[in-house]
Formats: sequence, structure tokens, C-alpha cells
Amino acid sequence: MARLDRLIQEYVHDPYFVREKYLDPSVCGSCGVLFRGGIFEWPDKKVENAAKITCPACRRIKDNYEGGRVFFEGSFMVEHKDEILNILRNTEEIEKKHRPLERIISILEEQGRINVATTYEHIARRIGEAVHKACKGELRIHYPEGQKYVRILWRRGD
Repeated sequence: MARLDRLIQEYVHDPYFVREKYLDPSVCGSCGVLFRGGIFEWPDKKVENAAKITCPACRRIKDNYEGGRVFFEGSFMVEHKDEILNILRNTEEIEKKHRPLERIISILEEQGRINVATTYEHIARRIGEAVHKACKGELRIHYPEGQKYVRILWRRGD
């Protein structure tokens, strides 16, 4: 017998999630990512007769609609800024290779702090965890309730 007092989970609205499928194959006119067989992937060669689209990642970047934000701060970050920026870029390259929609939107450096916006929450978390694994420090991950979003703070003072 089904329980009548269970909590109902509401749908989290993502304006960049397209319910209808793209034509197969389709290519993003901005970044060149290919939609084929129900997934986005980087093409290994030019695809003929592909429909032109704008992929969800390029739409998010154009609209500056982030799915995650990562903050790096502390005296260690200031002293090792180049190393941390290399970790950010390397993590993005690895993620983009396997998940083409996972990208960095922007990296801002402001008053001893690095502020990174990402297209989706998954890459933000992976970036935070990669820096934490390489440099230790303190890592805080916060998913606001009811949102498809993450805010991450990494800090190391020494």
C-alpha cells in the first residue's frame, strides 16, 4: 500500500534543458560540439548535412547564466595563484573532453580572490575538489535548496 504522507519533490526548473530532441546530427555553430545519438560529443571529423544549433553550454555562456560558482581565497592562493589557475584550466580540459557542456564561463581575479563561474554545477565541484586535493586547505560546498546550482569556497591561509 502506498504512503499518502510522503513528501512531493518539485521539479527543478532549468531553462537551458531542452525537452524536445535536436535533429540528429546537429552541430553548434559557436563551439562545434556535435549532437548525435542523443548525446553531445566533440566530433572527430566534419559531419555533413548537420543542422545548426546553439548548444546549451554556449547559450549559458552567452546569457552569463551560471550553474556553479567557485571562490578561491587566502594567502596561500595569492602566493600560488598561477598553480591554482593551471589546475582550473587542466580540470576544465579534462571535463570538456568527456562532457562537452561542462565549461568555465569566466575567471575573475579580485582583491586576493579568484572567482570562477561555470556552466553546470558538476564542473564547479570537480574544480573545487581538484584544487583541494592538490593544495589541501578548507573546502565548503553548498547546494542551495531547490536549485540546480552549487556555490563552493576553497580557502587556505598559510
